[in-house]
Parts: sequence; C-alpha cells; structure tokens
Amino acid sequence: MIGVIPEPLLLLILVTISASIGSFLSVIIHRVPSGNSIMKPASHCPKCREKIKVSDNIPILGYILLRGQCRYCREHISLRYPLVEALAVILTLLIYRVYGQSSAFLLYTGLAYLLIAITFIDIDHFIIPNGFIVIGLIVLLPTQALGWLPMHWGDGINGSLCFAGFLFAMGIIGQFILKKESIGFGDVKLGLILGGFLGMELSVLALYLSFVSSAFIVITTIARGNAGRGTKIPFGPYLAIGTLATLLTNLPGGGNMIINWYFRTMF
Repeated sequence: MIGVIPEPLLLLILVTISASIGSFLSVIIHRVPSGNSIMKPASHCPKCREKIKVSDNIPILGYILLRGQCRYCREHISLRYPLVEALAVILTLLIYRVYGQSSAFLLYTGLAYLLIAITFIDIDHFIIPNGFIVIGLIVLLPTQALGWLPMHWGDGINGSLCFAGFLFAMGIIGQFILKKESIGFGDVKLGLILGGFLGMELSVLALYLSFVSSAFIVITTIARGNAGRGTKIPFGPYLAIGTLATLLTNLPGGGNMIINWYFRTMF
C-alpha cells in the first residue's frame, strides 16, 4: 500500500515515474502530429538514424551526460526534451503537495501530462489532436460518475458548459470583430474536458487566468517587436497555464487561494 511507503522513498518513486512519462510525452509531441506510431521505431537520432542507447535515454540525466549532443554524429539535441521531462516532474510534485495520496492527485496529474503534450503540439502545429479530447472524455466521464473528483458530478457538467460555452462565445465575437478565427474549435473541445475536471467556480477562475496570461504574453511579445497584429498565436498553452494555476492554488481543506484573496480584498 502507498500509505506504508516512507515519504522520501515515495517522492523518489514519483520523480522516477514522472520523468519517464515526460520522456514518453516528448515522443508523443514529436510523432502524433505527423501521424507516426508512438511505439516504433525505437528512439533514434533524427540525423544519423542511430538507435539511442538505453543509458543515453535516461530522462534529464542522459541529456546532461551527452552534453546535449548525439553520441554518434554530435548533432545538437533539442533542449525541449529535458524541459518536458523536468516539467512533468515539477508538476507531479506540486500536484502531490496539494492533493496528497488521493484519486484527485492521480487524475489531476494525468490531466497535467495531457496539457503538457497539448501545449507543445499547439505551439508547433496550431492544433489540438482530437485523440487527446477523446482520451480526456474517456477518463472524465467514469471519473465523474464514480465520484473520484472533489465535486458533485452536476458541478462538473456545469463546469464543462461554462468553460466550453465561454470559449465558443468568445470565438464568435472574435470572428465578428477581427474577421478571422480568434479561438479555434479545438480550444472549445478542450474546454469541455477542463471544465469537467474543474467544476463551475474553478472554471471561471481558470478562464480568467488563461486570458490574463495570454494578454500579458501577447502584449509583451508585440512590444518587443517579436510579433505583429497578424501573427498567429496558439491559445491551448494559455488554457493549460490557467488550468494548472487554478489546480495548484487549491487548498487541501477546500477553497482556492486566489478566490479567497479576491473576496477578502474586494468585500
């Protein structure tokens, strides 16, 4: 049983597993958009095609020992690989800190992994694969029915309708004002999943944080001259930021730090 495992050992297990999952997420990010199998061929250098040794494939450590280069042809290895692995580890530990040994920890950690993959694929290709939405629904529906999340199933439905409905409405308004697509339908479908995991109240917070973070980064990017009015910007990463920030500011005894701060400040 997990409960009898000493905390330091449990944390080490979580780090090991999450780093390995992060390594697999890199495979998904690289191969899914192009329709390639995520199972074969085995990991290899994209330049010289040599198969990567097991010892070189150790998450994070392998990159450091190789100094970011292929063992055989010395081709540069993208920093994204250890970044994704480290991100998976950090989010796993932070979610564990908030939710402890619970079904919510397992489900929200799985959601975090899904959002990592969606974020980088959306950045690279401006798409959110339908397969990810299907996976989210397959996990979400029985989870809500069995009561494995800290909310009533009806709150999950309201959250889905709120999250997806708001994004759909903003997409229509943006289309009317800008005369072009502003929020893609993939974002709306993702909103169904996120709202179901968050519930009504937290969906409102996640949406707020998503739009605030996107506005800040977009304005900063434009101010630095790195983007213009016609630059295409993926919104999936900001939905991920808003959702994860919401989950990580929840309090173990209930409530949310940001929401509590807002009501203390404003009322």
